[in-house]
Formats: sequence, C-alpha cells, structure tokens
Amino acid sequence: MYKILVVDDEPTVSAGIKSYLMRSELGIDHVETASNGFEALDCLRMDTYDLVLTDIQMGMMNGIELMEAILLEQPHLPVIVISAHEKFDFAKRALRLGAKDYLIKPVELDELMRVVGKALQEKKEMGRLTLQRPEADRSQDGHLLKKRHEALIELVTETDLQEKDYEDLLREIGSSLKEQGYWYGIAAVHLNLSKGGFSNQDITLMDRKLLKYASVNILEESLSDWCGVAFYGFGNQLVCVIQLEASDNVDTRLPMNSQLNLIGQTIIINLKQYLNVDVTVGMSTLSPDLSMLPKLMEEANAAIEWRKLHPDNNVLYYEDMSALGNMRMMEWAAMVEEIVIHMKTVDEVRLAQELQSAVKILANLTHSEGLFHSCFGLLVYRLYGLLFDNGQESSSSFRQYDPDVYFRGMEISRKVACLHEYVQGLADVIRACISERDQTVVSRITAYIYNHYGNHELKIQDIAGEVHFSAAYVSYLFKRETNKNVWDFVSEVRIEEAKRLLAVTELKRYEISYQVGYQSPEHFSRMFKRFIGISPADYRKEIRGN
Repeated sequence: MYKILVVDDEPTVSAGIKSYLMRSELGIDHVETASNGFEALDCLRMDTYDLVLTDIQMGMMNGIELMEAILLEQPHLPVIVISAHEKFDFAKRALRLGAKDYLIKPVELDELMRVVGKALQEKKEMGRLTLQRPEADRSQDGHLLKKRHEALIELVTETDLQEKDYEDLLREIGSSLKEQGYWYGIAAVHLNLSKGGFSNQDITLMDRKLLKYASVNILEESLSDWCGVAFYGFGNQLVCVIQLEASDNVDTRLPMNSQLNLIGQTIIINLKQYLNVDVTVGMSTLSPDLSMLPKLMEEANAAIEWRKLHPDNNVLYYEDMSALGNMRMMEWAAMVEEIVIHMKTVDEVRLAQELQSAVKILANLTHSEGLFHSCFGLLVYRLYGLLFDNGQESSSSFRQYDPDVYFRGMEISRKVACLHEYVQGLADVIRACISERDQTVVSRITAYIYNHYGNHELKIQDIAGEVHFSAAYVSYLFKRETNKNVWDFVSEVRIEEAKRLLAVTELKRYEISYQVGYQSPEHFSRMFKRFIGISPADYRKEIRGN
C-alpha cells in the first residue's frame, strides 16, 4: 500500500486529486495534503511517503525549491510536477531537476493515473539504484532509503569509526563487513560551475545550487547499471559510490577496471549533454570491503587533485597516477594528507603508523638536503596550517608550534628525531580546537533556531548560512553533537513554545500557530498532535484543569 503527499496552494485542487487517488486501484491507502512547501517538508520529516505531487507556482517556497530540499533529505523520493505552465522550456527544466513527470493543469484524470502508476512502479523497483542486493532492497521503504543514504555519507567521510560503528552503519544499509561478491569504488566528481547551462553564461549562486541538484539526479541515472549512489561533497564536488559485481575469480581486476573507465566517461558525457557542465572525475581503486570506503574516498580525492598537473585529462585514476615514476612528490603530498586526516581524529594508532612511514622516507632523504627540506617543509607547514583552520590566531600555540621557531637551528637528523614529538603536541592542540569549534558552531545553530523558529519560511539553508557551512555538514554536525536531527529540534522548540502559550495565554489556535512558525492552523494541530499525542485544545483543557 502506498502513501502520497499532494502539495498545492489551491485547496480545491488538492482535495480533488486526493479524492481521485483514493478511489483508484493503485493500492493507495493514504493521501496527505499540504498548502505550501514548508508544510510539505514538515510532513516528509514526520512520516514516510512513496510519492510527492507538487505544484510549481506557490507562495513562500515554490515547487523547484521544494524539490531541491527533498533531494537533500530524501534523494530517492520521486516527485511529479503539476503546473499551469505549458512552456516546453519550463517543463524541461523541471524534469532535469529530478521530476519524474510533468502534468499541465487542468489535469486529465486518466493521464494522472498513468503517471502516478508509473512512478509508483519505478519506486517499487528502486532497490537496484542503491548499494544493496536487489532481493533485499525490495523490502525497504522510503524511510530506510533515507537512513541508508545518511549511513553511506558517514561511511565515506568518517575515518575514525570503531568496529561497532561500522556494524551499526552497515546494518542501516542492510550489509555487513563479511558480505562477498561485490567490489566497491568511489568517483569524486568536480563540477566546473564558472560557466555552464545551455546559454553558457556566468552561473549565479542560485543556479549553481540548481545545477548541483540536477547533477545528482543525472549521476544516479547514469550509474544505475552499477548500483550507484550520488550525494553532495564539499563545494562543487559530488561523490558517487559504485558497486561492481565480482566475476567468479575475484582476483581478475581487468574487467572491472574497464568498467571504471566506462563509468568515468559516462559521467562526463551525460553531464555535458544534459547540463552543458564540464567536470573532472577522480576514480579510486576497487575494494571488496565496504569498511574501506573512507580510504577509497581519500584515493578519489587524491586522484582528482592531479588535474592540476594534467589539466587536459578529465578522468584521473588513482591506480594510474600513483604508479607514475615522476609523481613521487604528489605521493608524498598524499601521505601528508593522510597524516592531516588522522590528526583530526582520535585514531592514535593510524596516526603513528603514517608518521612512522613518513619518518622513514625523510630519513632516506638526508643525503639530498634540498629534497629533504622540500618534503619536510611540506609536511610541517601543512600540519601547522591546521591551527589557522581550527584555532584562535592569538593562541600561544601559534608561536610555540611555528616550524620556523620549533625547528630553528636543528640539524637534519635532529629534525627527524623531533618530528614525532612535534606532531603529537600539535595534534593535541588541534583536536582541542576542533572540539571547541564544533561546540561553538552547535551553540550558534541552536541560538539561531531559538531566535528564528517563529519564521514559517525558515530553511536549513538559512541556518547553514548563519554558521558558514553547507547544509549537509550542519545536519551532520548537529546530529553528531546533540544526537538530534536539526528539524526535529526546530519542531521541538516550536511545540514547546506552543505548549507554553496554550498554558499561560488566551491566544487562539491560529494566533499561536502563526507565532510559533506555522502558517496553517490545521497543519499546526497535526504537528502538535504528532509530538504531544493530543490536540492543542485538549492540551489547554488538560493543563488548566491541573
């Protein structure tokens, strides 16, 4: 049985579509309606839906903005656009931004049934687009797909996970460390968004967001044959996790490497064809172990960095680049980045292992003073730079760990001997700075929410802009530090204030609704009952009776 959300600011349209869908033979047992994009997002955060039908032209948050928010939070949720716009360009834009189909008002009922039925059928077969065996994925609903997406992001970016963390995350995506028969890889996709689109004009900030949004959809479609999942990285980067089915002889790598080449070229061709966007793709090696995803992510990032030396090469393979004899300095830079990553974590063992390898390399370079100082300087100044990224410049640590001060007057052999002590001390300071910074950021997020929860147009982008991080990172950091979803916290703040107003004021329901951030009193009542279990009116009676 299916649940559908209809979003339209014309109540008669929503009611008509709801009535017709409920009478259909498509197995639809519930249809919820929302009068704008913000109400729709509240519904999506509180419940699981199989399909969204949305108007484009709505007040406050239009259909395009709603689709963008859905992609950020529930990337696999299908959307059908219903609009009075008949222009082909407008329809084409909506489709490129991820809409499954585009219907013109007034809607032909037979056409509505055909489009909705097709979308629900595709949703049912959606399992093959995720990192999960098809037979297992058919039992997953939209909520589990969202959790799986979040788990994949954490698997790819977190390098300090403990064994239990891996087990929990892999359980969320329905896999295990012992799973056999598949090889995994990472494709880091760097979008050149200085110019693009079919007008090939300078791209505005809003257009960049839309192009990234559309790119994720195109990537998932492009990688469907390789069970691909795409999501946002940092800046103009997208990340793709791919899964290749192993042959009978899992040691035979050549056929899979050939598939990697096809994947890289497919990404470039499709993004150019559909969005006129130039991209560079960094491809990792392959591993049969999902726990190696952070390492593969590092490889993909290292590969894409080589575009600075090979600007004409649009697909860069880590295995190829690391094998080049003239790339030793780049390999050293990659090792430095490994040390940087482990300095930010609490994985002392891996940091010690990487540092020991680095010391051995430096010790072998003592015969070449110029090469030694180049490598040594790259290491210590890169690590020292982390203080500027994460600490206060006025701190005494900036002077204490300045390489020019710390290693002044030392012979080469003495510098090598003191490197362990320098890195360990610097790591302790940096971790303290990061912890303090993250707590400060979360405090700023909560303060912003408390000051703006009454704004019924509040968006995650507003909160992210306040702390100057991406929306995805704000969501991740807030969940990590508070064990709460950002929007769960916003809703809690709103409902708590509503409880207070119901208890101590004579304000009417619609007045309280608007004051705590809900434009529709009916929607406010639904949200209140979801959190508290009773209606606002019953709550007022109960609390005053006590």
